[in-house]
Amino acid sequence: MKKSFFNDNPAAGAVFALILSIVSGFCFANIACLGEGFLEAAAGALLDTFPIWLWIFGAVAILQLPVAVYSLILFLSFFFRQDRSRWKIFVWGILAAQLAVFLIAAETGEDSVLLIGGMLTVVGFNALCIKKHNYYWFIAQTLLWLASMPGVVISFALGNCFGTLCGETEISQIPAALRVMLVYGGVAAFAGSVYCSCKLWASANGLQLRDVWGRSCNVLMVIMGATYVIALTAALHEQEKCNAAITALEENFQRKISADALSEIYFRNRKTDGKFHSALEKAWTEFVGEEDQIFNLIISEGATLDKLPEKYRQKFSSPQAEAYGKFFDAPLPARPRKYESGRLCAMLLPELQLMRQSARFFSWQIRLACETRDHDRMMQAWRRSGMATEYLQHDTFLIAALVLIAVEQIRLDSLEMMLASNMLSDSELAEIQHGLRLSAARMPEINRNALYFEAVNGNDAVCGFADGTLADGTAVGSEGLTHYRFLVPGLWYLAARSYHDLLVRYNVKNLCKVNEKMTMSFKNILSGMLIPALKTAGERMHEIEMRYQSFYALMEAEKIRRKTGRFPETLPLNTVDYFSGKPLRYRVGSFRKNESFLKKEARPAGSIESGFYETLDYREKTVQGVAVWSIGRNRLDDNGISGTKGKNNSRTDDQRALLIYPDYVLD
Repeated sequence: MKKSFFNDNPAAGAVFALILSIVSGFCFANIACLGEGFLEAAAGALLDTFPIWLWIFGAVAILQLPVAVYSLILFLSFFFRQDRSRWKIFVWGILAAQLAVFLIAAETGEDSVLLIGGMLTVVGFNALCIKKHNYYWFIAQTLLWLASMPGVVISFALGNCFGTLCGETEISQIPAALRVMLVYGGVAAFAGSVYCSCKLWASANGLQLRDVWGRSCNVLMVIMGATYVIALTAALHEQEKCNAAITALEENFQRKISADALSEIYFRNRKTDGKFHSALEKAWTEFVGEEDQIFNLIISEGATLDKLPEKYRQKFSSPQAEAYGKFFDAPLPARPRKYESGRLCAMLLPELQLMRQSARFFSWQIRLACETRDHDRMMQAWRRSGMATEYLQHDTFLIAALVLIAVEQIRLDSLEMMLASNMLSDSELAEIQHGLRLSAARMPEINRNALYFEAVNGNDAVCGFADGTLADGTAVGSEGLTHYRFLVPGLWYLAARSYHDLLVRYNVKNLCKVNEKMTMSFKNILSGMLIPALKTAGERMHEIEMRYQSFYALMEAEKIRRKTGRFPETLPLNTVDYFSGKPLRYRVGSFRKNESFLKKEARPAGSIESGFYETLDYREKTVQGVAVWSIGRNRLDDNGISGTKGKNNSRTDDQRALLIYPDYVLD
């Protein structure tokens, strides 16, 4: 036992303790990173429900604790055997260290202070070891400890707030290249300070370094080297798998995973015109006029509001409204965009909200034209609204595809009003059916383009995080984490493994096929952050596709009614519902329909304003007609109802095409 605690050579014990604390910390950190992956792979699906990484890191912490206690005992036993007359120097050293720590704490934050405080405390302890002939070793190790501090501070700043400033520090003022040099220089200074400390301790006992650097230290260095090589090999292997996954993605999409390839999809040889879009935004502002809370409430209620106040009815036929509508008399040019690597996730798309508002605007114009029996104005508004659809179909962003779905839902609600007006000629029915068929045929392409964008954007975000292009050039972290990957290869392995998991999830045919399953694992970190509800988005695209098909089939039924005087008993087209695998539902009869209305409510007592204010409320009404519908994402037949509570208290989401016939006689 005495030999295990180096009673015969306390200086050798101190050296062993220092090397053991460094090597054990490094090895345990890398083993924890590697173990999280290897144990999970060995355990397989049986352990998917358990937070494996928590168990591993907890076990590593427990293993590290006795090692740390043992190292501390060896370290302290050496210093307590030194000349007691030097305790005064030790006390002054500790005071100086704590003063330095206090000053640094005001600038760097608590995390880096803990480690720096430890360094300075060692400097204070080493003051006990000074002999007349080795002052220079003490000075050298002190200077090297101090030289390593900038690297330590920067390392903690990177770890705690990558890409941002660290507290109140001025670290961001240091050029990125110099920060990298300081970190690696700090590692070198740390190694030098360890060497100087060992020399100082050996000299304190009148020995040479080789006399206190025993076989045990050599074994520790071999273990550290082996751990480094294993972790580095694992990291390089995972990196190769990532490169192969990128190649597989490019084969899947038949194009490069790059921002330039995205831009080719968006522009498609279309002309760009920034002035056009600026003028469009200005025209919308002039139409809206002064901010009106009630108008903002009702603008989205074109197909459901029971009654429109007269002043707003006039607004939709005003000169400003007509001026805005004329922008949609021809296909809209592309808005200028810069698809830059490292900047995709920060691109602004202000026109998307305007396209949604435009669809609502034209929905109101269609409704008012139906009410006044103005056939030409109705068809003009319908065709103009189609230009917003055509514009969005060219976009590459997933959010643009979701806005397209919202716009098309608004347009199809308007189509219900057009069908109910009975003003569409046979040729116009055929024209609209042709447009519905084209739109339905384009949805798989839009779905795949949205998946491709997510793959490019996800890869771009990870690469930008790694190389620093996501951060501002002056911010901490603008150099990128890839510059530091060789310091702890185990972390590199974890990052590459998570990156590979992300890439594999994108290597599917459409959004509905993306694997969204997440386990409590570091392997899923990037996937959890960068993969939104893609499967849900894909199913929403199938929903709008099914609603296109429903309207197409409904219009076929309407054609038969026009020829025979009655609707067919069964659906005239054998269209299969994506969500059930069965034909679309079809029925002639009574249906529930949502309706909104403006309601006056008294202002609460004590409010600044008095009197009443108007708000929107909703109710259901029953209508007679014929409907075709898909059962929607919940896979439940809700009799064509959408947007209310249905079976099992689930949200109804049937995708319905409804033709209201108030005077139709049902058999």
